Amino acid sequence: MTATVPAPDQSATPAAPARGVGLELSGLHRSFGATRALAGFDLSLAPGELVALLGPSGCGKTTALRIVAGFDSPDQGTVRVDGRELTKLSAAKRDMGMVFQSYSLFPHLTAAQNVGFGPRLRKIAADERARQASELLELVGMAGMGDRYPHQLSGGQQQRVALARALAVRPKVLLLDEPLSALDAKVRLQLREEIRRIQQEFGITTLFVTHDQEEALSMADRVAVMRSGMLEQCAAPAELYERPATAFVAQFVGTMNHLPGQILEPGRVRVAGRELPVDGACPAAGTKVKVLIRPEGLDLESADAAAVASADAAETGVGQVLMATFLGAITRLTVRLGDGTEAKADLASHRTAEFPVGSTVRLIPAPRPVLAVEDGGEQVAQG
Repeated sequence: MTATVPAPDQSATPAAPARGVGLELSGLHRSFGATRALAGFDLSLAPGELVALLGPSGCGKTTALRIVAGFDSPDQGTVRVDGRELTKLSAAKRDMGMVFQSYSLFPHLTAAQNVGFGPRLRKIAADERARQASELLELVGMAGMGDRYPHQLSGGQQQRVALARALAVRPKVLLLDEPLSALDAKVRLQLREEIRRIQQEFGITTLFVTHDQEEALSMADRVAVMRSGMLEQCAAPAELYERPATAFVAQFVGTMNHLPGQILEPGRVRVAGRELPVDGACPAAGTKVKVLIRPEGLDLESADAAAVASADAAETGVGQVLMATFLGAITRLTVRLGDGTEAKADLASHRTAEFPVGSTVRLIPAPRPVLAVEDGGEQVAQG
């Protein structure tokens, strides 16, 4: 249910809410017994910005959202909205709208009555509530369905009503807790586009929790990747994908190859028979490493079939094509190297006839900086 607060201006229409405000989370700590959910979490949102919290299960993203909403309290740290500290303020007084994964509509109320529930608590007149509910239902693509009960609506329609209900209180901050995860793929795609459109139209500051990388990268102005209760990196989607700040982020966001390599000198690594610069922290010279390269960062060339059995096949990037997965304009080829490592390379689909399944190929890494982690080092659990 959406937080309830007095409306600052009862004459304002739902289509013209106040513009977004800043949101700042500083030094948040939260433990549940021996389990540490947040460990000094910091995050700032600019007015009108949509930031997605992304990370593996148990990283603390939902705990952070609940603290912002006022449903939980931090052991340490502060929450500020528009410069005002709200850390000890109850959820009902925070002027926030929240949309849950499970919709949480009142089953005995119609769609219009659900949307009008918050305004009713604010003593807004019935005819004004009805007008606002009608406008908001039209905004979320539910025009003409205001008299239907939740059990008469699909999951996607229920979530649209939940979004309209959250917006009806004209909140300063909109909080979305995995709002699309219970929906099928087609509805998820449609609704995430609608949410983004409406969020931008309202200019409302939004914090969005999701475990879906594609969802986060496609919707957010910035994506905040969390790990063990702390912020690992917060950046625009393109920067996060193309220039991850840490090996954890590189491995967690998108598909990543882990190719065998060796550090030649500080800042240089040999991988697939080529020497590349190392971005970020670099192990000592001589260290065996896994070099992180995305599929689009690998090209292929044909190689001698005998080379795959040589002792240095993996080090020189030689292997056999195991599989070709057609993805439209590109095809993803899976190559097994001599040491059993599997690498994925994305090639323009018209080129894949050069490399049929079973053929011997050599990987060609793009000449750009890469991340390297010590062989046997951290692996990232997706989720």
